[in-house]
Amino acid sequence: MVRGKSALASARGSTLTTSMRSRLAAIAVLAALGGGAGVARADGGPIMPLSQVQAGMSCTADTVVQGTTISSFDVQILGVVNQTTGQGARILISVSGPAVAASGIAEGFSGSPVYCPSSTGTMENIGAISEGVGQYGNNVGLVTPIQQMLGEQVYPPSSAPHTDFKTRPLLGPLTVAGLSPSLMALVEAAGQRSGRLVVAAPSGGVPDFAPQPLIPGAAVAASYSSGAVAMGAVGTVTYRDGNDVYMFGHELDAAGRRSLLLQDAYVYSVIDNPDPALEPSYKLANPGHTLGTITSDTPNAVIGVAGAPPGQIPVNVTAHDLDTGNTIVERTEVADETDVGFPLGTSLLDMVAPLAIGQEHNTELHFCDRYVGTGPAGDANANGPPEVSSGAANDVTTALSLLDSVQFASLHVTSVSADIDASRGLAEAAILAAKAPLKVKPGQLVTVHLKIQLYRSSIRTIALKVRIPTDARGLESLTIRGAPSLQSSGDEGGSLGSELSIVLGGGVPSSGPAPGSLAALRKEFAAIPIYDGVETRFGSRGGLKHAYRDPSLLITGRATVRFALPGKAHAKAKATANGGGFFGS
Repeated sequence: MVRGKSALASARGSTLTTSMRSRLAAIAVLAALGGGAGVARADGGPIMPLSQVQAGMSCTADTVVQGTTISSFDVQILGVVNQTTGQGARILISVSGPAVAASGIAEGFSGSPVYCPSSTGTMENIGAISEGVGQYGNNVGLVTPIQQMLGEQVYPPSSAPHTDFKTRPLLGPLTVAGLSPSLMALVEAAGQRSGRLVVAAPSGGVPDFAPQPLIPGAAVAASYSSGAVAMGAVGTVTYRDGNDVYMFGHELDAAGRRSLLLQDAYVYSVIDNPDPALEPSYKLANPGHTLGTITSDTPNAVIGVAGAPPGQIPVNVTAHDLDTGNTIVERTEVADETDVGFPLGTSLLDMVAPLAIGQEHNTELHFCDRYVGTGPAGDANANGPPEVSSGAANDVTTALSLLDSVQFASLHVTSVSADIDASRGLAEAAILAAKAPLKVKPGQLVTVHLKIQLYRSSIRTIALKVRIPTDARGLESLTIRGAPSLQSSGDEGGSLGSELSIVLGGGVPSSGPAPGSLAALRKEFAAIPIYDGVETRFGSRGGLKHAYRDPSLLITGRATVRFALPGKAHAKAKATANGGGFFGS
């Protein structure tokens, strides 16, 4: 993502277009005729200009602190402050009341509408609780004025500049459901590197609740995906104008035009951490039903349109347990932002699909490539996800990154599928030594015997054939190399971890030259699986050649065999070859 400082926030923060003024005036009149704040709030209600907000006003705010029920709490206006970071004025407040007594203002409260009495006694919307100030107890915060939120465009132009200001937004943590603890730890670490709080949704799935009306005060989510791997940020609805839903009071990713899932949410509880310098308080919540599309991600509001959902890319994973005969089928729907130009600089598919496919249930995988690991199985691996899980997920990440790099055409991914066969037991062996005849002739076909050690098992000998180069003379060395071991790679998330940090942090991935044609793309896809057999090379002649592959056993490690051939260096070879051509070399 290209980020640059912008006057977008300050320009919009204090200005309403003529059409916007007319619309708001009409809403205010209709609300007054309705004769009740409760009825008016369901459609947004009348608004109070920032110029009428005064220190000392006693107001109320609405949010959900448990389940789906909207609760109210007290708000005291402390004053109006000007931000120096470009996003315009903010209203300084303090909060009190049973709903916030335990936690104060927590992440996930962002968007909570604040209502203050006008000169006629009508409760009017002054804006959304949006930021904390880092104060112990969390009972002081900032409100984004409602005029700034409603001044944002529901469908901003694709050319809208990105922002580069820093705030302390109260955006609910990125909630992720459906991941094993080890993969979840990888996502949390990526979020930590990117300055974003990531939490696991409670196990067991979202409680069964009816779709909720997205009215001011209701819990709402802006989500990247749903289904088996669900990922979204929870906040609060501030204002509703017909089908247009305004929320958060600040940005999600500061990415402009979006196409994400607009969802309701269920709040389990508010987790209290009174010292925000250590850990923020936050709503433990889960996105629920998809009720529309998030269309705009701006400095002062995230905006969605209730109704039709956004385009989505299905990620289907079918895992066959070869030991028990069980089959697991999981489906994840990922928001498709192809048509809005990948606002984050990369597809959300790059982040979600590898996680969905990496859920391999702690067994060996066979998916386009062979993945074998010798580390602790599953979540016993304290250093990260199982090697086989990371290996499969990283291959998927590489493939999707290739698609993102394409510039010769507009490629639109329509689905991702993975068919996984998995079985328990580690079929891996390491090369101990190699043996071959010492004296050979150019062009001769020679048998090389490899002594291999099976993992925690017996020693075995295998034979492979190699052809002595026709131009070989004197002393020649043959390098024998097995397949790389996933355990030895020190992966700890590898390319998947990097991609998570890129997407969560809004960065732009660095990459090499992009494939310039469909044929080149096919070639690079075909090159993703590495050769998982034994390879050989004489001296420095060219590349490694495929020499031996066992479909049921991954052989790792390396060895060297020396040959003595007729020629100038024969005498020297005879003197040095004894230690190199036999077991124990």
